[in-house]
Amino acid sequence: MCIMILMDNKEIKDLKARFIKEGVRFIDLKYCTLIGTLNHITIPIERFEDVIREGVGVDGSSLPGYKGVQKGDMLLFPDLDTGFIDPFFEDKTISFICSVYLPDKLIPYERDSRNIARKAELYLKKKLNTQVFFQAELEFYIFDRCIFEEGPSYSFYKIEQSSEVCVNYPIRYKGGYHIGPPEDRYTDLRNEMVKILSQCGIRAKYHHHEVGSKGQMEIELLMEPLLKSADNLFLSKYLLKSVAYKHNKYLTFMPKPFIGEPGNGLHLHQFLGRKGSSLFFDPKAENYLSELCLRYIGGILHHSRALCAFTNPSTNSYKRLIPGFEAPTYTDFALGSRTSAIRVPAYIRNKKELDIEYRIPDATSNPYLAMSAILLAGLDGIENNLKPDKKEKLPTNSYEAINALKQDYEFLLKGDVFNQDLIERWIEVKTKEFEEIHLRPHPYEFNLYLGV
Repeated sequence: MCIMILMDNKEIKDLKARFIKEGVRFIDLKYCTLIGTLNHITIPIERFEDVIREGVGVDGSSLPGYKGVQKGDMLLFPDLDTGFIDPFFEDKTISFICSVYLPDKLIPYERDSRNIARKAELYLKKKLNTQVFFQAELEFYIFDRCIFEEGPSYSFYKIEQSSEVCVNYPIRYKGGYHIGPPEDRYTDLRNEMVKILSQCGIRAKYHHHEVGSKGQMEIELLMEPLLKSADNLFLSKYLLKSVAYKHNKYLTFMPKPFIGEPGNGLHLHQFLGRKGSSLFFDPKAENYLSELCLRYIGGILHHSRALCAFTNPSTNSYKRLIPGFEAPTYTDFALGSRTSAIRVPAYIRNKKELDIEYRIPDATSNPYLAMSAILLAGLDGIENNLKPDKKEKLPTNSYEAINALKQDYEFLLKGDVFNQDLIERWIEVKTKEFEEIHLRPHPYEFNLYLGV
């Protein structure tokens, strides 16, 4: 159903009048592209009624993975439940996340990833009459400067940290986990980040310095239903980068910005059930893992190689999935292990809130597509009674992951959550990314081969 018909004219006028009374000057409409980037368009508050009734037109042909030039027109409609005052605009601006619609039929666009997440939730409701909850661990690096450039005859990057970090209070190699001040000089910055998240309706569980000694951080969000969790993750990346920018810092969620340092993951805790009551919990079972939970794990492990195309879609992703850095390299699960693909947290006191942690993903993923694909893999495991015993090596590059998806995608088509068109377009976009990287000489190749 199109969002524009969910409010009558009086409700729209009253809401506009309230915003104006509160000093709002602009509306900012944010939306997620197929590859997961945040785009936006800003509109004067006086046009609020037009936005709600008629939507806002965008050129889909200018967005990666969307439409061609001949039929590029699309419409944005804001989800009013996602509204928040954006703290990074000078004039008071209320921001909404939008869904994408086709202008001729006024139906959701089939490649709109937010629509995919909504369909995944509905499919779960139909299958098991329950919900899925996700909790994201956002890992990132902060540094003072990053210079990069490439062209036909040059290619380089350089990451700089202020000298005081290394000289006065060094953090030993892989010694950053929960390190205290003064070695951890970013506590106040993370406090500010968490406060900003809270102001925008996003609840954090905690924050801390991570293992990486070159300024690696983690902010963990709280459990939310799939769509809300994906919305929170989508906005959190924007808000955290904006806080860093305000302080003249660079913040990256790039999976492996440094060779030899721990990578940035996006560990996703999850369970089926309702808040405070997990269907993964069975008081009589070994390790309290219900049969439903084991089959759900079995489905994810069975499809993990294909899932990597969505959960780890960048060429940089596979520089993180290597031995020696608490990152998975196989499709396996264990109790408390931080090198397994799926970890069952051993520290949960209230076993009725039992969840599993999927440790493969990273934040180059589109959160709506990644969470939906993981859910569908788990549901396929439940439906087909898949055992959690399939141990395979994970892809070593994005091209392997793409090929794995080509061979294993039928589970994504169930419930019409994904469709063939979206999967083919995703493969096309990500194959092109891989080829663009693969064609370019790498600076390290000059170390190896310039003098041969």
